[in-house]
Amino acid sequence: MTEMHPLFFDRIQFFSLAFSVFIFVFIFGLVKNRRIREEYSILWFAMSLFLLYLSLDRLAIDRLGALLGIAYPPSVLTLMTTGFTFLLLIHLTMVITRLSEQNKELIQEMGLWRSGEGRKAADVLVIVPAYNEESSIGQVIADLQSLPMSIDIVVVNDGSNDSTSQAARATGGPLVIDLPKNLGIGGAVQTGFKYAVRHGYDIAIQFDGDGQHIAAEIPTLLAALREQSANMVIGSRFLGTRQGYRSTFMRRLGIRLFQGVNSLLIGQKVTDNTSGFRAYDRLAIRFLAVHYPVDYPEPEAVILLGKNGFRIAEIATMMDERQGGGSSIVGLTGLYYMIKVLLAILMTALRKPLTSGIDGWGERKNV
Repeated sequence: MTEMHPLFFDRIQFFSLAFSVFIFVFIFGLVKNRRIREEYSILWFAMSLFLLYLSLDRLAIDRLGALLGIAYPPSVLTLMTTGFTFLLLIHLTMVITRLSEQNKELIQEMGLWRSGEGRKAADVLVIVPAYNEESSIGQVIADLQSLPMSIDIVVVNDGSNDSTSQAARATGGPLVIDLPKNLGIGGAVQTGFKYAVRHGYDIAIQFDGDGQHIAAEIPTLLAALREQSANMVIGSRFLGTRQGYRSTFMRRLGIRLFQGVNSLLIGQKVTDNTSGFRAYDRLAIRFLAVHYPVDYPEPEAVILLGKNGFRIAEIATMMDERQGGGSSIVGLTGLYYMIKVLLAILMTALRKPLTSGIDGWGERKNV
């Protein structure tokens, strides 16, 4: 094998050294001029210093290969590059997660600010999350207004691209909070909780905007909330003998899976973890205004409340088939939903409680 001339190595070393110094100075300049924040530059500085070390020490790769037990020393570069990329992706994922949370809060605050203060006329607030529900929202509001009891209604228009907001306002009854961007059901419902906290409501009812829930069942939820000293009551399609719409076969399989997992994790059987028809007391409202899950939050919220000492109850309720729009959980999206929610449930169960019971949110109830 022909040996390379020393000048060839000197030339490689020179260009490698120049490149390493350039990278270091370039990153340093970006940080100095506030183009990159210090916390985001650490990995880049570490990589440029590593390249600088390789440039100064001709035998660095051989030494590292021997240290790591690598038979082919140049593979060290591949290993280090892969490790750097992996760490960088983790860092970027953490940054994106934090920015997503900040973005959600900003969108919620914009919606609440634009909606104005509103007028509180009752102690019970019905929160109606709605996304592209122009065909059903009017009938949903009319159904709620037909109740022989005093309630306030807030429709959280979750960045709809149809006339949902106009249709809700045309009824002349509810306050409409228009979120400038779509946050998903979790972000929309949490916006309603934040509104409830700021206006001092004692009870909040979560009520879908697609016409699936029946307003006449609300007194049933309220009675269970009071009689069972619960912090949250879930309207269940699968309790008792009352018949109504119970979703598709595949959805029921998923609901049964959530039932088994959640019952195992909190030691309490909940038959309808995906039900969006729920009543909350003041303590649960205050807690969920801060900690409500995002995306498809209902099953995770059961674990979250159970882990933090809140009492959960269920009551049999009737439900109808959705009157408009369509479900976003279809096909492969349904599989993705199942995996994501199961992972979220597991992580929620493994985390430490966010409060020492519910006493951090007010007087403890009988839990």
